[in-house]
Order: sequence, then C-alpha cells, then structure tokens
Amino acid sequence: MSKTITVAWREFKQTVLRPVFIIAVLGIPLLIVGVMIIAIVLTVQNKQPPLVGTIAIVDPSGEVSAAAGIEFGRDQLDRDQTEQIEEAQRRAQERFEGGPEAVPSIVDAEEPAIRIVRGVVRIDIESVSEADQATISSLTERVRNGTLIATAVIPPEVIELPDPAQRERPKFTLHVAEGVDSDHISLIERRIGQAVVRVRAARADLDPEQAMAMLRRPEAQTSRALKSGEDAREGEGTRVIKQLLPAVFMILLWVSTFTTGQHLLMSTIEEKSNRVMEVLLSAVSPLQLMAGKIIGHCGVGLLIALLYSSAFVVAMIVGASLDESLRRVLVPMDLVYLAIFFFMAYFMVASLMAAVGSAVSDIREANTLVTPVMLVMMIPWMLWMPISQAPNGSLATLFSFIPPASPFALIIRRAAEEPIPAWQMPLAIAWGYLCVVAMVWMAAKIFRVGVLMYGKPPTPIELLKWIRYS
Repeated sequence: MSKTITVAWREFKQTVLRPVFIIAVLGIPLLIVGVMIIAIVLTVQNKQPPLVGTIAIVDPSGEVSAAAGIEFGRDQLDRDQTEQIEEAQRRAQERFEGGPEAVPSIVDAEEPAIRIVRGVVRIDIESVSEADQATISSLTERVRNGTLIATAVIPPEVIELPDPAQRERPKFTLHVAEGVDSDHISLIERRIGQAVVRVRAARADLDPEQAMAMLRRPEAQTSRALKSGEDAREGEGTRVIKQLLPAVFMILLWVSTFTTGQHLLMSTIEEKSNRVMEVLLSAVSPLQLMAGKIIGHCGVGLLIALLYSSAFVVAMIVGASLDESLRRVLVPMDLVYLAIFFFMAYFMVASLMAAVGSAVSDIREANTLVTPVMLVMMIPWMLWMPISQAPNGSLATLFSFIPPASPFALIIRRAAEEPIPAWQMPLAIAWGYLCVVAMVWMAAKIFRVGVLMYGKPPTPIELLKWIRYS
C-alpha cells in the first residue's frame, strides 16, 4: 500500500507542479473572465452609428406615411427610449432587497448607473402614392445608390382590419440600404409595423395610443408554491440559470475528468516509450503502479473540480445577493451528486486511459483505440439540450445506464428542472459503480500484459484476449 501511495504522490506532484498545468487550470479561466469583462465593457460603451436619411413609403392611401411620420418623430423615439430605461430601472430595483431607494436612478441622475447609448436617429418620410412596378424599381435604385435609407411597399390588405380567423399575417416589403446595421433594420421594421397598427386603429374609430396600450400584454409576477409552505419568486434570471445549470455541471465534470485522463494517458505512454516503466516495475508491481497512477491523477482531477466548482458557487452566492430567487437554484445536494458522478466518471475514464496507454507506444496508436469510446462519451455532450429538456425521456434514461456515458447523462438529468423517479437515481448510481469495478479490473488485466509489450499495437480483439489471461 505504501508503494501505491508513493506512486500516487509522484504522479500528483509531477502533474500539478508543472507550469503548463498551472497556466491551463488557472490562466485559462482568468483569460475567459477577462475577455467577458472586456466584451461587457465594450458592449455597454458601444455607440451605434447614426441613422439619418429618408425612408420612402409606397402607400396609395397615404395613411401609413402619415402614421410613420409620428412613429419616427423625435418625441416618440425619445419617449420609447425613456420607457426602456425606466423598465430596466424597475427590473434592477426588484433584484435588490432594499427596495427602489437602494438603487440609484438611471433616468434622472447626472451619472446614470446604466447607460443606453444609441446613435442619432433622424428619419424623414417620403410618401409615394404610385404603386406601379416602374416606381418601385426607381425607389429601389435610389436605395442602392444611397439617396434613400429604405423603401417600404405597403399592400392595401396590410392596413385593412384583420380577420380573426386568418392565422397568417399580411406582409409588407422592405428594401434597405447595404450599410444599415441589423439593429436599425429592426427599428425600421418595428416603427413601420406600429404605423400600420395606428392606421388600423384609426379605421376602427379607436384612439391609436389607447389601442396600442391595450395590446401591450401585462407582465406576470410568478412564484413557486414550495412544499415547505413558502412562496419562491421565479425571476427571468432564475429561469435562465436553471436552463444552463445542466450544461454547467456537465462541463465541470467533463473538464475535471478528461483533463486528468489525458495527463494519465500521456504520462503512461511517455514512460513506456522511454523505458522508464521497466525501472519502475523493478520496484513495484504492475497493479501497484497502475493503482498509484490512477489515484494520483484522481487527486489532480479532484483539485480541478474543487477550484472550478468553488468559483461557480461563489458566482451563485454573488448572484443570489442581487437576486433572491437564485438562492434556490443551487442546493447542497447538487454538489454531493457532483462528487458522486465525478468519481464514477473519473475511474471510468482513467481505467480506459491507463489500459490504452499501457498497450501502445505512440499517441497516434492510442487515438485509434480511444476514439470509438470517446464518441460514446461525447453523446451526452452533444445531446445535453434534449436530455435536460426531457430528463425522463427514453434517450436520457437509456444513456443513464450505458457506461462510460452514464455519469454525464446522470449529472444533466439531476440538474434539470423535472425530477427523476426516486428509484431510478440510486439504481443508476449502483449500476455505474458496478461498471467502474468491472472497468478497473479489465484495465488491470490489460495493464499487466501491455506495460512490457512493444512493437505492433494490439487490436481490440487482442485486448480482449489479454483480459482473459490469468
């Protein structure tokens, strides 16, 4: 046992104390966070280019052109932007337990907490009553040469009062200049659409402002009725986090297990090809060497999992201080299950890497043997969305019992919103660890034979024969 621990400490120390490992484990996350901060700062400070020019509206009635003049008016644009800022202010206030007075104003303050910066928008409307093809072609040519920002062709049926039984909405045609960005295109589409609504309201003898206010749907204040007797508020941020939580847990599991598994594979191949393995086997048995390698790299993987999961927990705590509803997204049992699935996934991956590393002498030969199994393990990664959306579906249930993909499918199902049947989780965990024992036993058989084998790499059939050796 002491020899196994010595080998394990040697593997752990040689891996963790390498500068490459420190850069990979600590540097890459810091780089990602730095890039995200820079992206957020640039997004907040980004100022859209101005939108100044003329939009031609082909409308024989002239009603849409008049309504568009109101929608693109300075007063209307400023009022809508002020409403957006006030809505952002209201949402920010709801995230603070201190109430509205705890949040600085972003509308009236000289130094707003949140700035919504938009380029200057100055639009003139050119009304065109002729709707023949020659006129439309002429206007389109003016859009191409830059004298018009856009041309909108409004068919008569668009401004007619819609039939409630008609499901397909009528469409108008919009031609925009090449240099107009997507945000400004959305603004033009939205404003012309609102102008059409104004015309319809006027034709129905309704006040346009009142009609559009009636069409604005109310906002729901959703809360969950918990079995404990409490009501938990359900915010938009909570829903987003819950949707991303399965992917976050799977990434934590994937990074911690496959990073260390790759190190284990490379160190085994390197020691075998350099004949260092023969020196080690003069002091320890093949079983002690393999066990020490797996245990040592398990410590490396556990260190990575602790660092990354701790950072995630800290982020959730900070988020919960801003949004009370986030406190119920992550529960301690999630971290317990993460540890259970980590050891299951690691020993599956490690046994595979140790067996393959001992059987080959080159990384290219190892890739040939590892790739088929890796494809099976990547299926939960590729299908995490359907598995998380239907955690009790046949696909999710099937991969929960197929090693070595089972721990990755199980962690997704555990983090999903829909609860798993009470009997299924313990059964899947018991089956998974039974498979771990079988895979480690087979890896030990292959390691004992392959560690001193050189020359032509074995085929999968030959590996099965090695397992059968006594």
